[in-house]
Amino acid sequence: MFGLAETFSRQSDLIHLAAYKNELETIKMLHSLPKDKQKHFNELTKQLLENLEEPTNKENCAQLSRSLREEGNRVYKSKSTKNAVDVKECVLAACRLYTQAILTAEDAYDELALGFANRGMALQDFGYFQQAYDDCASAMEFGYPQKLHHKLVMRQAHCAWQLGNAQQLEEHIASLTGLQLNESYAKQLEHLQQQLKVLQAPEQLPQSPAVPRVCHKILSSQSRGRYMVATTAIKQGELIFTESAACFVPIEQRSRICQQCATSLLCAPIPCPACHQRVVYCSRRCRQLHAAIHRYECAAYRRNLLGMLGVSHLALRLLLNYLPQWLQQLQIDCCTADQLWQALICPAAEDCSVPIRQSQQSLCMITHLDKAPQEELLYHALCANLLQVYLFSCTNFCEGLQAISCQDWHLVIAALILRNAGQLLVNGHVGDAVVVDDLPSNEFALLQPRIWQRPYHLRLGCLHKLSSCQLSTAINLPYLSLCNHACNPSLRTKFDGGAVSNFAAFDIAAGEEIFNCYTLDYRHSLSEQRQQQLQEIYKFRCGCSKCARSKPDADYLAFHRYRCERAQCKQIFVPATHLNWWQQSEEQLSICCTACKEPQLMSWYDEFHLLLEHCDEPRMRGKLYTAFAALDAWLLDFHSLKLSLANELIVACFAANEAGPALDDRDYAELIKIIELWLAGIAAQSGSNSLQYISKLTYLLDMIAGRKHKVSAKQLQFMRDSFDYLANETREIFVNYYKDFIEQTS
Repeated sequence: MFGLAETFSRQSDLIHLAAYKNELETIKMLHSLPKDKQKHFNELTKQLLENLEEPTNKENCAQLSRSLREEGNRVYKSKSTKNAVDVKECVLAACRLYTQAILTAEDAYDELALGFANRGMALQDFGYFQQAYDDCASAMEFGYPQKLHHKLVMRQAHCAWQLGNAQQLEEHIASLTGLQLNESYAKQLEHLQQQLKVLQAPEQLPQSPAVPRVCHKILSSQSRGRYMVATTAIKQGELIFTESAACFVPIEQRSRICQQCATSLLCAPIPCPACHQRVVYCSRRCRQLHAAIHRYECAAYRRNLLGMLGVSHLALRLLLNYLPQWLQQLQIDCCTADQLWQALICPAAEDCSVPIRQSQQSLCMITHLDKAPQEELLYHALCANLLQVYLFSCTNFCEGLQAISCQDWHLVIAALILRNAGQLLVNGHVGDAVVVDDLPSNEFALLQPRIWQRPYHLRLGCLHKLSSCQLSTAINLPYLSLCNHACNPSLRTKFDGGAVSNFAAFDIAAGEEIFNCYTLDYRHSLSEQRQQQLQEIYKFRCGCSKCARSKPDADYLAFHRYRCERAQCKQIFVPATHLNWWQQSEEQLSICCTACKEPQLMSWYDEFHLLLEHCDEPRMRGKLYTAFAALDAWLLDFHSLKLSLANELIVACFAANEAGPALDDRDYAELIKIIELWLAGIAAQSGSNSLQYISKLTYLLDMIAGRKHKVSAKQLQFMRDSFDYLANETREIFVNYYKDFIEQTS
């Protein structure tokens, strides 16, 4: 039994790629081997797909799901003995257990239905009405007893009323009317009928939102290709353009994002029962919308195949989304793979500066497979071939394909996947999101009992729980890809699921080109490191204003300035190597002063971490603050190591405060100074409108909310404005926290 790496290694030994012509010709080389080699090549692919299959033990799934649901029932019932605050914790704790029961049930539909029904009850109790509504529908979908459906319909009616959805409420009332209901349900129905009349009262229509002005255009030249310029002056923070991505995949296969809309999954996931918990959605609607794509990926998720293939998964998603549109635009009849390929690819060479569909924009994106090393090209070709074999042998993908023979379709589909992969290697983007710290993949932020007072309203002092940002999606954005590269990008990109907004990172004059950054920017990397990456991946060297300077690394090196520890030297220096040594190895690497050539002992680093281990002791915390202040003697300005140590100290102190005893006034005074230094350093490195800055701002906002720190009205407004760079659901949480605890103190 071979895994992916072993299979590809054995297949590579059978192949010799000739000079690159195009993607179709490359795929043909995999299908034109000598007869015995071709047979062995095909058998290896087939065996791999068979070996990766992960069957479900339905009985075990049902048993574990039942156990989790019953534990959820015990927790839920215990709320009758609790006070108001503890009741909420019990309800959310039960929701968490019911969620585990739902994810564990997989295709044990009886348990899945009961898990959804019970979670819907608990979600409704806490106030997650839309999620509760969906759970009731899911319970009925998966076989909840027909004789009890009226209970779920009554629950849906109540949720529809709370959500202000008169149409749904009317439908549910109609289905309940005429049933033999007990006295309690009859009273509830009468109440809902009265509420329906209130909802059906005429309301004033909302005003149409303002249409943003167009402040950019796309130009094209032979030397620079397509690029974007400002048509008018654009101020810092002003919206330049938006783009809605139809194609994305999670970076991690168990990443908590909805597979349809790409939003971070904060609450009550709706899973695909057949995918071993690997595919989840934020709502039933998203699950239904994604069904046309997921039917071709489901079996691959069962095999955990897609997580092995990197960019080729997104390439497959592009094919599944766009192939129907690509085929619709064909103007000629095609009889062979070559004819179909030419008909598809020739339009991609046309000028795409005029507005066109995203599917065609994607086909227009450049690729550098012709410049790729042979081993890299072969790897992506093998991935593409594996996926086309999977589609034709494990799904009903071939149904409806016409015009050319089945064998020719095998070639064309693999070639399109290969082309998409090549394009994404140089045009793909990565979306980020603010998340709750250290949550396992089967846990969801809005179901954590100890941090929420009600839906989307955190408890006092809990905003710092959302202090992490992580990369969540690999995403196709063909319009953003029109922007050329610069190490000082003009854009600040906001990801809100598949909706992407691009704001001006600084003032842009009319006629100036608008740049994106393809790698780490000039404040986070050495010029030569960037140039090497740009050359390897994108096949060019950067000549932007930051790289063209006589000292292109000045900004980056400013965050790595030491003062020599030797009393006879005391010179300021930047190490020649190991600039980020604390991130690179568990062992402390030697740093030498470039002036006196002597190694630095850095005893202050070891002392700091020794004190940090005892951060829960008030006396040791005092020494820790002193040790941090002493870092100024050796780490100058906003040294990256100093900011890293500040992060460790702040996280440890907040954790100690939660564990008890509580921090005192001196702790808060010291921490505020460290947090403000830390934020100033993050702003210097990443900008004060970056997700990195906003997520860490949560610590200072908790201090302000707890009345441990006061800032000016202008500073508060700046903080409040920064929330606009957050995804909408996360922004709602931040805004609610501001209104609940900060606005009233200003």
